[in-house]
Amino acid sequence: MRIELIGGMGIGKTTLCNVLSDIGYHCILEDLGENPFLAKMYMDEEGFRFPSQMWFILSKYAELQAELKSNEINVIDQGLLNIRAYTNLLFRLNRGEKEWSLIQGLFDYIDDKFGLPDLQIYLKASPDIQMKRIHTRNRDYELDVDLEYLINLKNEIETLIESDRAKGMQIIEINTDDVFLSDHHVFATDLADDIADRLKFCLCSQNIREEKLKNYA
Repeated sequence: MRIELIGGMGIGKTTLCNVLSDIGYHCILEDLGENPFLAKMYMDEEGFRFPSQMWFILSKYAELQAELKSNEINVIDQGLLNIRAYTNLLFRLNRGEKEWSLIQGLFDYIDDKFGLPDLQIYLKASPDIQMKRIHTRNRDYELDVDLEYLINLKNEIETLIESDRAKGMQIIEINTDDVFLSDHHVFATDLADDIADRLKFCLCSQNIREEKLKNYA
């Protein structure tokens, strides 16, 4: 089983992943290794956005390949939907046909390889709250983030979520404006119960589909 956490910056994804790990889920934290193209992209976005974003997508592939455990409930703290949202923003104004085709082909390959997540948990907060949290944690690569970018990212994520919901994907939404997840273990336990119920539903639906396929075989 695979759960993916989605949402913008400063939203609490890693904190929630760690809390769920405390109650027995297999938490897979994003490897924030140094992207060799990222600094160059800030100086020349047009020239280096493609290799930079391909690095992020391939890193997510490698993470899933190395860390997913078939016999456990895996929680991914940076869901693939987030990578799609960042990519869409970066290429919104100018989608080079060949670059965009390769990127979408890689996303499709990852979906085929690992399947879609069994459950997505969307953590959301107002962009103003996100800005405050980003300033508090003071990460170098976030220093140039402004409110407009956070608003655009939120809109892009929610557009992708609506698309996934229309496909029948299971999604839990949590507003984290007033919830400090690291201090709310009761909240996390209740969430774990909700997750368990959703995953049982997903497993039941999968078994029903498999039985139907057997009948048509």
